[in-house]
Amino acid sequence: MGRINICNSKGRDAMVNTRSMRIPLRLKWLDQDNRPTKTVKILKASLDHDYDILKERFGESLSNALIEGDPEIDFEIFGSFLKNTSRVYINPERKIIHKASLLDIIKNPDGSERERKPHKTEAPNVATDSPLKWSGKMMPKEKVFNRFMFSLKLQITHYNGLTYDFLYAMAKDLEEKNSLMMLGAGPKSNRPLLFRRGGSAYRGFLEGRTQGNKYALILHLSNMELKKEK
Repeated sequence: MGRINICNSKGRDAMVNTRSMRIPLRLKWLDQDNRPTKTVKILKASLDHDYDILKERFGESLSNALIEGDPEIDFEIFGSFLKNTSRVYINPERKIIHKASLLDIIKNPDGSERERKPHKTEAPNVATDSPLKWSGKMMPKEKVFNRFMFSLKLQITHYNGLTYDFLYAMAKDLEEKNSLMMLGAGPKSNRPLLFRRGGSAYRGFLEGRTQGNKYALILHLSNMELKKEK
């Protein structure tokens, strides 16, 4: 659960709660002996047995070597269970990189690279003194769901009676318009939303639903827009 500072259409703002919208898993997988199962990591291959290494070692006779033996398999370690692993990065020479420069690569709709620039670590901007302002930019639900890919949803919730009234009114207003409202950071509510330092930047779309005195205020988050190739 986190906090965000949000402003409504009347210019009032409040610090409210957020929580991830996840459906709890109600299934339990058992093996043939009714024992609970779990996911494990298994070593499939190592760098000294991948295709490029084998090609360098055997050259044009690689296919014959594969037929006559099994140089691509290490029978001592392949299939081992992995525990407490850490991710590492390697260079084209297959050496571990201890210091790397991060780049942001922007691509065109056809997948070609358009721009490359050094990655800049941004600070979070959703729980600051400047609230996320009510942008007033509404989009029909059908248009939003057919144009953007959503990777995350957050439910905005109250923690006292005052914030309940505040959020219920927002949800009711959005429901009556049958639209989602674009929500962003900055004075014009047009900057991406950042929830943690160095994290992914998202576009926000706020949806409201009510049922009697109950409400649901859902923040749909997207970092990918569907576009046609030109």
